[in-house]
Amino acid sequence: MSFFDKRSPYEKAKEQTRSISRQIRQEKRQLDRQINQSDREIQRLSVDIRKHAATNNKDALRTLAKTIVKIKHDKSHLYSAKANLDTIDNAVKNQLANIKITGIMQKSNEVARSMAQLMKVGQFQAISAQFSKELIKMGIMGEMMNEAVDAATDNNDLEEETDEEIAKVLDEVLSGKVGQLPSVAVGGTAMGEKGAASAAAVSDDSEEDEMEKRLQALRS
Repeated sequence: MSFFDKRSPYEKAKEQTRSISRQIRQEKRQLDRQINQSDREIQRLSVDIRKHAATNNKDALRTLAKTIVKIKHDKSHLYSAKANLDTIDNAVKNQLANIKITGIMQKSNEVARSMAQLMKVGQFQAISAQFSKELIKMGIMGEMMNEAVDAATDNNDLEEETDEEIAKVLDEVLSGKVGQLPSVAVGGTAMGEKGAASAAAVSDDSEEDEMEKRLQALRS
């Protein structure tokens, strides 16, 4: 940009708004791809659950169901990220309309809140930092707001898969027939009749490691 930039504040803000909106569209397309990939992985894991249900392989069933729960947790974060991106996009466009009328760009707490939520999703920390700098330059966010966004990463609680969620996944995939599987255990208790330990327990750790690798691939 030339040092003798004669554009009006509105023209400058319009260019910045277009740049941010373009980046947001790109991020949303990436999110849609990840969501679709997650759906396909859930379908594949559901098929595996039905196969292992036929042999009452409790360890494999629990591992597969636990992975589905993790993917669903991640999906909920992806949908939240899309919503926050939309909020930021709309707020920036509204501010552009405001500067056209008043010539003044106002700071937005709504944008700061959405940015803080977006920052909690690991893959968006870099792009959020970039957005923050651009929004500060535009005057939509202040330095204090940016500090609040940075602090959001310190409160990023990890979600754990509960036994109730695992049981719910098994119930959904097996159409409510999970109670007919005597050897399917969730947590420390058995669902249905208690049976002897499955011989497949030996391979449980390796199968869970494989599920974790696939889960990490979805997140990348």
